[in-house]
Amino acid sequence: SSFFSLEFYRLIQVVISFKLKGIALQTIHARELPDCYAFQNIITLNNRAHSGKIKIYFDSDTDIQECKDWHIFSSVLQKNTQYILVFDGFVILSCLASLILCTRSIVLAWRLQKRFVNFFLEKYKRHVCYADRLEFLNGWYVLVIISDVMTIIGSILKMEIKAKNLTSYDVCSILLGTSTLFVWVGVILYLGYFQTYNVLILTMQASLPKVLRFCCCAGMIYLGYTFCGWIVLGPYHEK
Repeated sequence: SSFFSLEFYRLIQVVISFKLKGIALQTIHARELPDCYAFQNIITLNNRAHSGKIKIYFDSDTDIQECKDWHIFSSVLQKNTQYILVFDGFVILSCLASLILCTRSIVLAWRLQKRFVNFFLEKYKRHVCYADRLEFLNGWYVLVIISDVMTIIGSILKMEIKAKNLTSYDVCSILLGTSTLFVWVGVILYLGYFQTYNVLILTMQASLPKVLRFCCCAGMIYLGYTFCGWIVLGPYHEK
């Protein structure tokens, strides 16, 4: 308080800049220095509007470089990293085997569908409708294939990030997160082998179109509620 005096009604803008340093110890390898991060941070307090509420802005710029004169021993951390890489490799091989088997099943089903169409055409002189042809396509296998592809790509990106060759965190998280969602949805397939659960699954499949139509109608009400809250409450909340 003795350093300077501030008259608030004359305050227009205050800029505070400072630096922070951080060290990444997660991916240290043998005889390798860790990465050092230099963060240049700027906090801006903007009172140009003189509305009684100061707007605050934060900007950060990062510079990555190798640390200097560091001696760090992290044998346990290195072993954990190796175990994770081995686990990622096991996941990739498992998903690759699942991908091959599901693709093989879809190809065999497609061949059987072509034989079925030719049989109906030759014996009964009738063309099979498109809906009947789709009965040969197992949607669960398609879901598993998409999930396996996303898991394989996401795991490869994860290994590259661990090796500090890539920094595509967002792409990796989107792929692995979406594939995890598909995997848990695919668990419903195995519940169908039980009679009690199979009745519920068949009920869900039969009611899905009606449920989607209901969601479309209810979604209109929800969107109206959302926009109303945005307009009414928005000016009183920074977000």
